[in-house]
Amino acid sequence: MKKKDISFQLYTAREFKPYEEILFFLSQNGIVNVELFEVEAFDECFELINKFNMTCLSTHIGFAYLKNTSKIINKLKKMNIKHAIVPAPNVAEGIDFKDNFNKSEEEWNEFGKELSSYVNVFNENGLSLGYHNHSFEFNKLPSGKMPIECILDHNQNLKFEIDIGWTVSANADPLIWIKKYSKKIIACHLKDFYSKNNNLLDHKEQSSIGEGFINWEKILLEIKKINCNLFILEHDDPKDYKNFVKKSINYLNSIN
Repeated sequence: MKKKDISFQLYTAREFKPYEEILFFLSQNGIVNVELFEVEAFDECFELINKFNMTCLSTHIGFAYLKNTSKIINKLKKMNIKHAIVPAPNVAEGIDFKDNFNKSEEEWNEFGKELSSYVNVFNENGLSLGYHNHSFEFNKLPSGKMPIECILDHNQNLKFEIDIGWTVSANADPLIWIKKYSKKIIACHLKDFYSKNNNLLDHKEQSSIGEGFINWEKILLEIKKINCNLFILEHDDPKDYKNFVKKSINYLNSIN
């Protein structure tokens, strides 16, 4: 994989701000596209992305922000962002992140329907709306259905940013889900883990891409068959994001 085809989720480097230093480092190491994650930083990042001749084709948007639909869409169009990705259901304060995913099948379907209700207005403005998974959406419900299906199956135009690492952490086979949602996937997060024998929900178990146990050659070969153009590096809590980026790029350059 060539450097120009590798993107970076800025959430990875959130503890290493200012953004100017982060984007400078990324640009110097061949990264030309980044994915944003906090609406509050849009204006700052927009100026810096232009300064370093980079692009931002996708961003994460908290589900609650969708209620300000016109404002969000205007921001995205101003920044030439093409894809808005919701990374989780509405997140309540004061509880563990994982507890936001403790939903019944009815609740997952309600969330999927509400998320899908915004799709048309994004499409009408030349944008796409999608969902990004964690591991919890692959916890089987009593009926045998997965939450990810409850989310994605209400609107054929709702897109999917598949996080390969989180899918694997749920003991789900990413190849099955890539094939199932081949017409929905517009981006994927590249996340790896040192050992399948450890607790993969522990961020300390995340490795640079290629240092872990995930078979990237096989997965990337499959995902390149579909209309997925964004391959985005992400680590949820790196000790050294620069080392993570360099090692991951070097590995990805060596395959496919």
